[in-house]
Amino acid sequence: MKNILLNSLLILLSLCFTYPIQAHIGSSGVVFEGNAGKYALQVYVQPPDVIPGTAKVTVIADANDIQKVNIKPIYYWFGDEGSPRSDEAFPVANQAGRYEGQIWLMNSGAASVQVEIIGSRGKGSLIVPLVAIATAKRAMSPSLGWILAGLGLLLVGLLTTIIGASTSDSLQAVGEPVSGTTMKKRIKGSVIGASFCGVLLFVGNNWWNGLTDDYQRNLYKPYTANTKVIEENGVSVLKLEIDSNSVQRRWLSYAIPDHGKLMHLFLIRQGTMDVFAHLHPSRKDTLNFEAQLPDLPAGKYLLYADVMRYQGAQYTIADTVEINKQISNGSNSSTLKDPYDAYAITNPLNTKEASIKSDLITICGTPGVKTKLQDGSSIVWEEDPNKPLMMGKVYDLKFSIVSPDGTKAKLEPYLGMMGHAAIVKDDGSVYIHLHPTGTVSSTSVSVMQKRLNETSTKPFILPTTAFKDSVDKVMTKLSTMTEAERDNFLMPNMLHTNDKAEHHNTVNFPYVFPQAGKYRIWLQVKRNGKILTGTFDAKVM
Repeated sequence: MKNILLNSLLILLSLCFTYPIQAHIGSSGVVFEGNAGKYALQVYVQPPDVIPGTAKVTVIADANDIQKVNIKPIYYWFGDEGSPRSDEAFPVANQAGRYEGQIWLMNSGAASVQVEIIGSRGKGSLIVPLVAIATAKRAMSPSLGWILAGLGLLLVGLLTTIIGASTSDSLQAVGEPVSGTTMKKRIKGSVIGASFCGVLLFVGNNWWNGLTDDYQRNLYKPYTANTKVIEENGVSVLKLEIDSNSVQRRWLSYAIPDHGKLMHLFLIRQGTMDVFAHLHPSRKDTLNFEAQLPDLPAGKYLLYADVMRYQGAQYTIADTVEINKQISNGSNSSTLKDPYDAYAITNPLNTKEASIKSDLITICGTPGVKTKLQDGSSIVWEEDPNKPLMMGKVYDLKFSIVSPDGTKAKLEPYLGMMGHAAIVKDDGSVYIHLHPTGTVSSTSVSVMQKRLNETSTKPFILPTTAFKDSVDKVMTKLSTMTEAERDNFLMPNMLHTNDKAEHHNTVNFPYVFPQAGKYRIWLQVKRNGKILTGTFDAKVM
């Protein structure tokens, strides 16, 4: 009875109030760096964990000549034509160039935040893609529940009394004594009123439970997979099979390439975190992917596989896989089956020396300390070693690469960007695949921008088979291109370069550490046609 009364009261309250019902793991916030016209911006969006809910948007601009900052949500499914009007983000006191505001995310799905800047340099806007998903349920305290149930009983009593009086006392003349007939009408009216309230409570309770069930069904549930290593023709191959029960209408027939690859897969040896591999499995069918493994040592590995669907939404599949013995495929970093695959070995956590002998070994670095890379060049994490890293704060993780002769190294695009980074917490609870633009893939930006350029309020989507076939043709075409042709085809306007650096030897990754603890950072850049991997440890307070 308490639940029925409570649900019905909430229904009544809903007539007057609106109330609430982030390919990565553990990092819900979205960080993006880009240009809005002539303005350089850094945008941090903290999405809600319930939908509908409010997202907090922080905009940091490069100057103080800004007059107004507008923000609004835009959903892939509705486009710009179906989006609400903008809300204003207001300046933060004593923090020049910083603006904060809130927007409502009312529906689940692929979305974005459009940031519009108005200032002395004219107008400019940019798009920050995100995925609006419900990841939590709000619990009500028992005391509040009883209070609301009591108010519900009061409302039922008042309504019953009003209906009973309206059929009896209200029909009598002033001063006329209450007769037996009047009393019978009052009782009859009260019974009718109570019956009406009962029906209302029953219907309202069923409606509310239906909403609760829908919300429960739409709570985010990650893809799951079964991964194993097998021997095929004397070669060790990793096979990943996505559990069909976890797909839930998110068919991977609609997967699209992100930076030219349908899947980015990372392997980190669990516990020691001294072995790292960045692989790009090929799709055998909608649920099955496989990749030739490099010469990895035995151990249990954390696995994180990133995929992207057609509307720009990124998903991470997490698993573990056991490698029972040292793999000897005769491969090295330059002879892997996929030329964009790479792996590296470093020292285990909490030690300074590697436990494995290999030409690929590089010792893990720390902020401010020059560290050797595999080709003899050096890398430095340009962070003050005397300042602790704090959770919840936006950092520009800046790295500089120097050639063996001490000159600034000239970096080359690697999968369309000037660098890639993976950050993993020591217990595996946080994983992020970073780009110089932030936690957002440039492919997601391109997909959402293309959608905004369309005038229809509903996108046209090919049937699953036709969509998959067209993507497979694109992947075949990409395999015949040179790297420069691939980059121009996939991301003609997204190559991240540092125009202020003479030789483009620096690369930045904006990020917010979501939790305190120990992290390991793997940075990948390309120089002289070779993929280099630097490793760094970070302690976050």
